[in-house]
Amino acid sequence: MSKILQLSMVVLLMGSLAACGTNRNSNETATNETVKDETTNGANETVKDEETTTEKTPTNDEHKLELADDVADKIAKMEEVEKANVIVTNKNAYVAVTLKEGVNGDKTLEDKIADQARAANADFKNVYVSLNPDFVKQMNEYGEKIRANEPIEGIFKEFSDTVKRVFPDAR
Repeated sequence: MSKILQLSMVVLLMGSLAACGTNRNSNETATNETVKDETTNGANETVKDEETTTEKTPTNDEHKLELADDVADKIAKMEEVEKANVIVTNKNAYVAVTLKEGVNGDKTLEDKIADQARAANADFKNVYVSLNPDFVKQMNEYGEKIRANEPIEGIFKEFSDTVKRVFPDAR
């Protein structure tokens, strides 16, 4: 009898430890991965618990900052635009634009610039355009760092914070 009790305690302990190993890492945040819990209530009916979403920490591939000089050149050829800088991360394009003297920027012009970016690269999931001089300056600095092959890890957090501040609705 005591061997059965010991064996059941070992199995219970192993099950508890295995369950602890399945806890989410503290680095995980929300994604589109959906987990459904299903149980049977004894009457051959399946009962589904509410869906839970979990999000994984971005991989190194998602922490890429790349210049899209070809797209920037096409935007710069627009009659209203003096200069453009485009940085891409995870298929999102962030466009910083300096307008020609005398040109007033508005939502219509920003949309026109975004359309030009999408025409130049159809792979862009989202295009965010800013005419803000401070953002333009910051994007130019990021572009210089990327061209100088500085480690992306060193500027990625700062870049992300800047983008969240300028485009608070961007996800």
